[in-house]
Amino acid sequence: MTSRPASPPGPTALALATLVFAAACEVPNFKGPQIQSPPPAFTMNREAVEELPMFPDRAIVHHDAWVEASWGNFSGIYINGHLGVLGRDEVDGARRQAIAAAAGKRVEFGELESLHVDERTAWGWGETWRLDNGGLQYVVFRAAIPYDTITYAVDFITGDPGLKIRPDSLRTIVASFAVGKTTWNVPLILIVAGVVLLGVSVLRSRRRARAERHRSIPLVTVPKKEAAKPGAPAASPPAGTAPIGASRAPAAPAQAGPPRGPTPSGSTPGAPPRAPTPGSAPPRPPEPKKPPPRT
Repeated sequence: MTSRPASPPGPTALALATLVFAAACEVPNFKGPQIQSPPPAFTMNREAVEELPMFPDRAIVHHDAWVEASWGNFSGIYINGHLGVLGRDEVDGARRQAIAAAAGKRVEFGELESLHVDERTAWGWGETWRLDNGGLQYVVFRAAIPYDTITYAVDFITGDPGLKIRPDSLRTIVASFAVGKTTWNVPLILIVAGVVLLGVSVLRSRRRARAERHRSIPLVTVPKKEAAKPGAPAASPPAGTAPIGASRAPAAPAQAGPPRGPTPSGSTPGAPPRAPTPGSAPPRPPEPKKPPPRT
């Protein structure tokens, strides 16, 4: 008994496998420590440097930036990585240091608040910078997101009129920060894989049952007629049968026509009389028959 080779996966199996990976795989918008939802007009520019970072006295081991400048309204998002885990006390100390550095300027500082960023607790505060005439110049939101060995400080500074009137939008954009990486939901993969295997086994059992039904159907061999060879005489039909194409209807009886009289000499029986030729004698009428003699 020879084993059948394994058939390649069909379209159904490939489609199900694609659904498994799509359902269990989560791909970030940007890889690495990055803002995952930057505003539409912002572009990445790692050369941009912030004048007043959140932790000016700490060494920077990672730097990234998003900038946007339109009609003279500059906006920037700065990401600085500092070694160590910086919690609430360190962030509150950085806020008090920023308040002291802004003494004599028209700057309003918000209270220290907690945020939920990348499934962890972050700390930050807001700032409002005004002109001498009281007009709104800049709106700022700063946050520090601690990880196991590094803390990322994210500073969002904007002079865009559309963003200045919505300071809560800065907090939302900063909260989209994450160390982007592709993740796999292992429990979901196991569940979906079990469902896929069950579906494939059901399909295979149905195919086997259909194949068994097809094998049980008796097949009749129909003899094939041999074609006549070129130049060979056609085969005569069997005795007592009419040739193919011959009509089997009985011949119609001949119909009796009216009695024909004597025809002129030189004419064909059944043909119409010919017209006399100019200059020729007219045809003689037929002689009457003599009655039979009386006895």
